[in-house]
Amino acid sequence: MNQEAASQKSVTSSSLHDHRPAERSPLMTWIGWVVSKLARGLSLLIGSSFIIYTVLRSAPGDMVDLILGLNGTPEMKADLRAEFGLDLSLVEGYLGWASRALTGDLGISITFMPGEPVLELAGPAFLVTLGIAIVSLFMSIAVAYGLAIFLGPPRPRQTLLLGPIQLLNAAPSFVVAICLAKLINELIQFQLAGGGQIPPSWYPIPTYQRLSDSIAPFVFAALSISLGDGLFTDLFNALRSELNNLSNSLFINAVRAKGASVRPHLVKNLIVPTLSIFTARLPLVLSAVVIVEYIFTLDGSGYLLLQAAKNRDVPVVVGVSLFFILAVIVMNLILDLVKALVDPREVAKGE
Repeated sequence: MNQEAASQKSVTSSSLHDHRPAERSPLMTWIGWVVSKLARGLSLLIGSSFIIYTVLRSAPGDMVDLILGLNGTPEMKADLRAEFGLDLSLVEGYLGWASRALTGDLGISITFMPGEPVLELAGPAFLVTLGIAIVSLFMSIAVAYGLAIFLGPPRPRQTLLLGPIQLLNAAPSFVVAICLAKLINELIQFQLAGGGQIPPSWYPIPTYQRLSDSIAPFVFAALSISLGDGLFTDLFNALRSELNNLSNSLFINAVRAKGASVRPHLVKNLIVPTLSIFTARLPLVLSAVVIVEYIFTLDGSGYLLLQAAKNRDVPVVVGVSLFFILAVIVMNLILDLVKALVDPREVAKGE
């Protein structure tokens, strides 16, 4: 009797064991996590590009009339619409554009620089814009951390120092850019050995500037973004809060109690918060660069985007916007990857 009960119990337990879901291997978990992140980024890219394409195609006015003027015949207009796919519906036109974009063909400029490939126009220009945005963010983050370490925990007397900084930082970045350009034009001159002054190669601002001509106006643009729109104040408050919370955490106090250096632990645990703050502010900074570039007339994608938008050049505007969207998506993927490497539990949770 006991043997039969034991046998039945063994069969029952084995059947239950057989119906348990098989655990996924760590490699398959990582692959599934990466695929889900890529799928999310791709869906965001498709949705955003479709919205931009639809808004531009539906905007008032006709780019064909803008190109041909009053002398265009109906036959010429029909041929031009067919050439640029403007005779198709929004969905058909977008699908045609998307299929070509997958092969690296973003179309050609219609009105801004007729006949020029959009990829050759938008790619180098966006690298300039991205460089200005990254420099301004890194510059603000470095100064914010330095000031946070110098000041330590918040104290009432620090308002005397931080108040004027916050007040100056509240101005819009384009206002800061205009004031900075005026100040630079008034003050910066090169002294000649025999007396007198000579302006630098980029004088006066604004004049159309390429990165190969002089790096100075691009540095001024990054400085304008760092000093405006409350960017520095926002970064300082966020980074200071992260630093103070981490410095007062239990495991940092335990490290101090053992007499060990807390700096390596602080640096390691500030990587993800700093990268998160950087990623969250990147879209805002990129939008600010568009206006600041136009003020300084730099050869970045901001200047290109505004000029193309004024001329209703749909392929150029969509192509440039695509680079902005890609930058944000890639930055978020990098953030997720760093989070997963620092804390593998993120992958296990599927977040």
